[in-house]
Amino acid sequence: MVTADKLAELNEASLNKAIRVSTIALAGIERLVSLQLEVTKAVLNESTENAKVMAQVKDVQGLVSLQSNLTQPALDKAMNVAKSFYEAASATQAELSKLVEEEMNAATKSTAGILENLQKYAPAGSDTALTAIKSAIAAASSAYDTVTKTAQKVASELAEAGVSAATTSAKAAATAANASRPAAKKTAAES
Repeated sequence: MVTADKLAELNEASLNKAIRVSTIALAGIERLVSLQLEVTKAVLNESTENAKVMAQVKDVQGLVSLQSNLTQPALDKAMNVAKSFYEAASATQAELSKLVEEEMNAATKSTAGILENLQKYAPAGSDTALTAIKSAIAAASSAYDTVTKTAQKVASELAEAGVSAATTSAKAAATAANASRPAAKKTAAES
């Protein structure tokens, strides 16, 4: 029988879970906004410095050289920013995943407790059915754990591989662009 105390306890637990989810989500948003502000400030400062340096360039060769010198650091910074955003999002996802896992464990324990109570009051001969239900729940819980851990591992590896591939591609593109610039310098010098 459900009592008023039990209902109050369930409501309080639900409220605490909602507050915890909100706190995790807000902390994740706060990390992303903070990172975005830091990036915006850095880009503004760098753009100002780059504009000052560009204003001092006297010829095309100097402009090509300046562009060459600015490309790689800009790509490196962009990759670091992308990595920071990925890490902030991953941290929030990990916290939410942990909460879901805790809730699944609590639900499994609660179900096991209910089955124990049922077993006490079950009619004679129903032990086999209850044992089968317990086994099914244990198997489902084990399968859930395995699938969750595998999915987290695969998602993490794919994301890291994507970031790594993007970094490698960007560096290769910058290297190729810088390698083609000496030809542009020769052409500009010959003009």
